[in-house]
Order: sequence, then structure tokens, then C-alpha cells
Amino acid sequence: MLNTTKNKKERSEIPIQSGKNIRLILTAIAVCSIVNFASAHGPHLHVSTKWKECSFQLDPSLTQQAWHQFAQEAGMVTYFRSLTDAKPMGIGRFEISVLQWNTKIDESQEAWNNTFVHPNDEHWLIGGEELPFPGLSVRAGVSRKVDVAAYWSERPGANYGIAGAQVQYSLINDTVKNWAVATRASVNALYGPADLNLYVCGFDVLASKKFTLCSDWLSLSPYAGISTYGSHAHEKTDAVNLPDEWVSGMQAMAGAVAQISIVRLGVEYNIANVNTFSYKLGVNFKF
Repeated sequence: MLNTTKNKKERSEIPIQSGKNIRLILTAIAVCSIVNFASAHGPHLHVSTKWKECSFQLDPSLTQQAWHQFAQEAGMVTYFRSLTDAKPMGIGRFEISVLQWNTKIDESQEAWNNTFVHPNDEHWLIGGEELPFPGLSVRAGVSRKVDVAAYWSERPGANYGIAGAQVQYSLINDTVKNWAVATRASVNALYGPADLNLYVCGFDVLASKKFTLCSDWLSLSPYAGISTYGSHAHEKTDAVNLPDEWVSGMQAMAGAVAQISIVRLGVEYNIANVNTFSYKLGVNFKF
């Protein structure tokens, strides 16, 4: 009789325990679904049909902390990268190149989400992890030691572009062992947006060595260096009331330039608070 009563009690507890387990499982599934949905859709995108592509427009929810982060990361996004070695070009030599900088950012963070508007609520800034900046660069050798360069980029359909200039000075140019050391000073500015100004200045020190692979028409010049930079962000809209941000930092660079007759191919990787991979295709000639 005791066993029978015990068995009945155990059988009566099974549905209760099963019901609890089912509720726990359903609750876990619901929580996971909410988390996954939020992760997949990210933050609310600010929409404006004024431009066909993602454009700068500061949102009233932009905080000082996010504004500081934007100044820091945008300084690296727009930093002048000429993708060239330390060897001077020589008087009368010119180079025209197309470049692309790809900087790793998190577009879902407030620093970027609250500084941009989008043509619709499903149109992300980059839709990935890197913000690409294609552009055009022109370099010239103006003396035995000094080269100058200019850079220009504009995003079609958006309200912004980048323009800048750079001066490179040769400290060492050993033509026997084919190694060189140089310094560079540069300034870049964001142009176009009505809501903000952004200026970035930098100073580089780099060293390189040239390896001749085939006569005089094929060579490879790896280089490495460090940079210090300053970024200044100023808002000029009634939507927010944020003090200017002045941000400084450093980065390391490593790259290589291949010279194939008059064609120059360059790649560079920069390590900073946000990392950048860049490449270029250009032609080098002398008048």
C-alpha cells in the first residue's frame, strides 16, 4: 500500500515538473529571440531624404562622450596617408594616384550613429566593419629633399568630402645602401557638412629600404614608421550644445611600395585606436 501511494505521488509530480521545465525553456527562447533581434537590427537610424547617401547631421541625442569618441576616431579615418616610402622623389618628378583608406569602426555606436543621417531606416553607413574613403592624390618633388602632396575625396550623393596637403622632408637618403629616413607634416579637413568642422594634423617619421628586383624597372620598398596626430571637432548647429573636442594620439604604420616601370603600387596598415588598411595605384613620371 505504501509503494502504491508513493508511485501515485511521483506520477502526480511529473506533469508539474514538466510544466515548469517547458515554461523555463519558452522563457529562455523568448529572451534569446529578443537579444538576437536587437543585435541584428542595432540602434535606431536617423533618416533624412535630403541626401541620397549617408551624410553628416548631428542628432540632439549626441552626448559629449560620443562627440569625443567621434573626434578621436574620425581623426584616424581622415588622416593623410600618402602610402609612399621615405626616399625623396627628386626635382621635377610627379605622381598621380588613386587611393582608398578602409578604417575599422563600429557604425552602431553613438559616435557614428548620432552624427549621421541615412536615406532610409535600413541604409547603414557602411554595412560592415570598415569605412572606405576613395580619393585622388598628387605628389611632386620640389627640391632634392622636399616633396609635396595633395589629397581630395568626395562621397557622391552625400554632403561631405576630404581635402588635405602634406610636406615630406628627407633626413637621410643613402643611394649606395638604398635606405632612407624622412619626416612628414600633414593637414586634412572635412568639408561640406553644415553641422560641424573637423580638422586633422599629423607628423610622421618613417624609414624605408629599396630592393631592386629586376634592373631599373622593378623594385620593392618596404617602410615603417610612427605618427602623432591632433584632431579638432567643432559643432555649429542648434541641435546640440557641445564644447569643441581636441584629441591627440599616436599610430604605427607599416607598408610597401612596388615600382613597376612608371606604375607604383602601395599598401599600408596603420595601428591606432581604430585600424586602417590602405592601398593605391599610381603613375610616376618626370617632365
